[in-house]
Amino acid sequence: MSIGVGVGKGAGAGVLIKSAEALERMEKLDTLVVDKTGTLTEGKPKLTAIIPATGFSGSEILPLAASLERSSEHPLAAAIVTAARDRGASIQEPTDFASVAGKGVTGKIGGWVVALGNAKLMTDLGVTLGDLERKADELRGDGATALFLAIDRKPGGVIAIADPIKATTQALPSAICTTQNIPT
Repeated sequence: MSIGVGVGKGAGAGVLIKSAEALERMEKLDTLVVDKTGTLTEGKPKLTAIIPATGFSGSEILPLAASLERSSEHPLAAAIVTAARDRGASIQEPTDFASVAGKGVTGKIGGWVVALGNAKLMTDLGVTLGDLERKADELRGDGATALFLAIDRKPGGVIAIADPIKATTQALPSAICTTQNIPT
């Protein structure tokens, strides 16, 4: 009887339970892993932070990143291009564009050699990130994807993109809620 009541109450709150056995097995769980894109989130990544390196400003590095990403259909690229357009940034056509599988993109924009991607891409290009790596780790700790921008083989900054939590997603008590980036 109590299982029937529990299943009914759960269904009323939008929780579907496959079977009584599944419900009984849930009692033993201490960790729940959910798909982060579109399940509890909006499913539309947004630019959440721009951290320029010394000597640059956010208004300088965002147009460069958007210029590289303008032709990409990747959701992270779309977030960068949308943010640049929303801010009225000038987006240019890159020359010598190259997509480096699993690492990022490179090209020339306005006479500069520009690269946008992960730390592996920066290492391959001989870019020393310094304090930007720590800042990127902080952004990742908040659930964002951090992309490094290099300009003429020097660090230009970090751009963070995250998928916002849906307004309808209920918050969990902080004592049991953690965010971790799990490699895929």
